[in-house]
Amino acid sequence: MIERIAHITDLHLDESFPFNDQISARKRFDAVLKSIERENITQIVCTGDIGENDGVQYFFEKIKTKDISIALGNHDTFNQMSTYYTIGVNHDSKKIYSSIVKTYYKYIYLDSSAGSIDDKQLFWLKEELISSKPIIIFVHHPIIGLNLKVDEIGKLENRDQVIAILKTVKNTITIYCGHYHLESTLNEENITQYITPAVSFQIKKDVNTIEIETTVSGYRIIEITKDSITSQVKYITYAN
Repeated sequence: MIERIAHITDLHLDESFPFNDQISARKRFDAVLKSIERENITQIVCTGDIGENDGVQYFFEKIKTKDISIALGNHDTFNQMSTYYTIGVNHDSKKIYSSIVKTYYKYIYLDSSAGSIDDKQLFWLKEELISSKPIIIFVHHPIIGLNLKVDEIGKLENRDQVIAILKTVKNTITIYCGHYHLESTLNEENITQYITPAVSFQIKKDVNTIEIETTVSGYRIIEITKDSITSQVKYITYAN
């Protein structure tokens, strides 16, 4: 049996940058959804930065027939998202995080919307890492850093603390994240991290500058079996 997941991230629907209209980002999201449907994938994980205002309603309307899981990003607000999505909602801390054990792996969805993983969530994470199964983590911010300008200005504030916790277990841990609008794969001890390109626009890999590319969307197809987990990135190009 193969479990197939479409990982999408960084839609930025109805935000004023880099598009000055409500159409462009929505068209990119629509194109990605059509591609996912052509792949016959119904399970979607979105790792945040969904959008603002009516863009959030648009997102949930478009994915209402899908099996959707969400990890909040720094552009997402708890009050708005919890109106539409209720799995793992913690009203006391105003965070959304959860876990689920499936056939082959344990899935953990973290909330890094504040730019860090708060102490209460870290304590919960330590408990959730106690598992006989390999672990998949979905989170908005990358945990392992990159030598790029985008990492310098947008990194998870307490990522060293998070990495230290992940290294305390013997389980293999696979992280799927976004935030940086580019594709990357990194390994560190028992951790493998995949950054998935953005649905909305990309940021070119550069040590010194931030340069955006608005003609390409990306998402990742993850395939999970009893013995392996693999993934590939799909790109969609626009004429602009």
